Amino acid sequence: MFLPLGQFSPDIKIGLVSASRNCFPRALAESRTKRLLAETRKLGLEPFVPDAECAVIETRAHAAEAAHALVEARCDAAVLYLGNFSPEIEDAAFVKAFPGPVMLIAAAEESAAGLAAGRGDALCGLLSATLAIRKRALSARVHIPESPLVSAAAGAQEIAHFVGVLRVHKGITRATLGLFGPRPRDFETVNYNIASILSLGVEIEELGFHDLVNAVEKIEAGQADAITDEMIEQVGDDYGREFMGRLSAYEKALLTLRETLRLSGATTQCWPEQEPKLRHVPCFVNSRLAAQGFPVACENDAYSLVAELMGQYASDADVTVLDINHTIPADLPSGLPDRVSERDVIGMFHCGNTNARRLREPALKHQVIMKRLMEPDTEPDITRGTLEGDIAASPITVLQVHGNGDGLRAYLIEGKFLDVPSQTFGAAGVAYLPGFARFYRHVLLGRFHHHAAVAFDHCAAVLYDALKLLGVEEVFVPFPSERAYPGENVFRS
Repeated sequence: MFLPLGQFSPDIKIGLVSASRNCFPRALAESRTKRLLAETRKLGLEPFVPDAECAVIETRAHAAEAAHALVEARCDAAVLYLGNFSPEIEDAAFVKAFPGPVMLIAAAEESAAGLAAGRGDALCGLLSATLAIRKRALSARVHIPESPLVSAAAGAQEIAHFVGVLRVHKGITRATLGLFGPRPRDFETVNYNIASILSLGVEIEELGFHDLVNAVEKIEAGQADAITDEMIEQVGDDYGREFMGRLSAYEKALLTLRETLRLSGATTQCWPEQEPKLRHVPCFVNSRLAAQGFPVACENDAYSLVAELMGQYASDADVTVLDINHTIPADLPSGLPDRVSERDVIGMFHCGNTNARRLREPALKHQVIMKRLMEPDTEPDITRGTLEGDIAASPITVLQVHGNGDGLRAYLIEGKFLDVPSQTFGAAGVAYLPGFARFYRHVLLGRFHHHAAVAFDHCAAVLYDALKLLGVEEVFVPFPSERAYPGENVFRS
């Protein structure tokens, strides 16, 4: 989704309607809805409720009127709250009439004293409602929480969770990706199938690297001076204003293309054309743009860009792309925290596309690996432009998507960056991902490539539900130690 720079996720407007079966008191659904709304407002959320009789659906006419009212109010999604048993045909009619995602929750009984005269039987009613929805092939747009029978307070928490899911859903389904290729030859692993990405509802502007070069060459002298000043203020002028001007012209070109094409994020080829043609590596620029909510994935890695955007929308903050990169030597850490398995600690690295505020002592440097190939016998020039530093301790969610025919598969794993020096070049961190060793062996190998998007928060619960709502059927997560992966040799594990 095209957002203002500095905004990391879309705004969400959510509607709420209740439902009541004709042989149950309407007042029961109304009073329960009132308590649910009070709890929701405590969380800073204000759902739209139709100011009409259709706020509690009892008839087909109510269902149509309620859906129309939410559409007129420009609601992104709806909560259908079964205040009592509810009328399943009318429940399904509402879902059919409302074009966006719908969450179903149902009222739990509130007290023993109310079971005689005020019982709502929504436990039973939700069975009927979901079956009616499934019969009409509407289930793909319906989100049902893990615990859909809720008190008022629990229902408010589910609405807040659903809003997070909707940020990802709305952001992705309205995103436009700028892919400035082609894919570098040495990175077959990040090749992509456009159809699989389009299956999410995103749009793609697939362009050539020459389009990016042309955009840079159109930046006239002085047009990017303000960006140059910002960069020097951020990392100093050790490399001189001329070199910083190369970077700032590139950033200005990307921002111009972003505005012209209404891009949500972009990918660029980088290796091996960018360095000889534009005379820098783009990492520092990528880090600056990610810090503003415009992620740029290198190596023309469209799948990682999709994952980055998902992580950004879910965490409402900047994200990065890192390699699942290296094992941690036994002599590196002075001592891992208690209850941390060394098998599940890895080094995550990339050249330097991570927001500077996520790094300890960030510094502008050159790309060590590229210099070996491109400038082996000279001082670094065209291989300069990385942002290096240790990634600071933080909770993280690691996620990736990959083509699965004309659809996608995905994985999610949560963990944290440890307060342990990486002792290597680039933007790198020592990450503890519980269960990673088995997950790597039995899920990642052969299914996913080496890049991963990293959100600096625990947001896998939101992402899991968002991926399902987006139609991603295979979502891999780590198994607990007592559960074997398919094909795992449990006698060795």
